[in-house]
Amino acid sequence: MKLTEIVDIVKKEIPLHYRNEYTASAVFDLSEGKTLSRRIEFIVEMSPIGSKDIRINFVDPIDYPLVPVLKSLKDEIYQLDRKGSLL
Repeated sequence: MKLTEIVDIVKKEIPLHYRNEYTASAVFDLSEGKTLSRRIEFIVEMSPIGSKDIRINFVDPIDYPLVPVLKSLKDEIYQLDRKGSLL
């Protein structure tokens, strides 16, 4: 299972300026040539020392080992944040 893209990103309105919450759909490419879409919620929070902490919650259950999936999602979210796509 490989992460293809994160689509339908919607920012939640919260009063904290150092924390942003989002909902989205993660699209994965399965080995059989099929795609799998799962809804996720994620938080990008700025720490006091300037680093960003990314936390992910799956709304839809996923039947795959979570560690590699979470790593690929965090890497993609970090890249989207660096590009300025998460406004």
